[in-house]
Amino acid sequence: THADYPAWEQAASRVMYCLASCVHDHMLGYIRDSKTPKEAWEKLKKIFAANTAARKLQLRQELNNIQQRDMSITSYTLKIKELCDALGSIDVVIDDDEMVQICLGGLAPRFNSMRMTILARENTPSFFDLQSILLVEENHARQRSNTLEGQMLYSQLDDVVTRERERERERERERERERDEMILYYEKTRLQRVGLRAKDWC
Repeated sequence: THADYPAWEQAASRVMYCLASCVHDHMLGYIRDSKTPKEAWEKLKKIFAANTAARKLQLRQELNNIQQRDMSITSYTLKIKELCDALGSIDVVIDDDEMVQICLGGLAPRFNSMRMTILARENTPSFFDLQSILLVEENHARQRSNTLEGQMLYSQLDDVVTRERERERERERERERERDEMILYYEKTRLQRVGLRAKDWC
């Protein structure tokens, strides 16, 4: 009724104020010309629905295309979990089996053998268990790498020592040749002097 209109208008103004306070500044332009809170709310619903659809598509593509590359297992699985949680916040539920398949599909080539072993299992592990399995494998791979690097370093050091010993032996042979040449020189000089004195005596 006309008698209730001032109260309704006052209430509507408060609702509009609340709506304006709850949205970002760049969104105010979309609802500024709205004549009623319902009109403003419907506009916001359409905008957020469009944004949510685009967000769903973006997150889903990012999740489907995720690759481990040089990430650690911890960083890689955490990224998958964050994407799934973000999708869950907009009503897109990614179940545990799909998370496992996505994780296995994006693993780096260094985990190929482990991937095949897991896929060959009768029962697929949960995402949490898969993370634990991969962490153990990553740790073992790191240890093997450290052992191999240590062996290579030892081999390189051994080669350096061997070459240095060979150079030292060569230097020793060179010194021996120099001594032999010096002895021969002094011996020839001595004989020449003896020959000269023999001539003088004659």
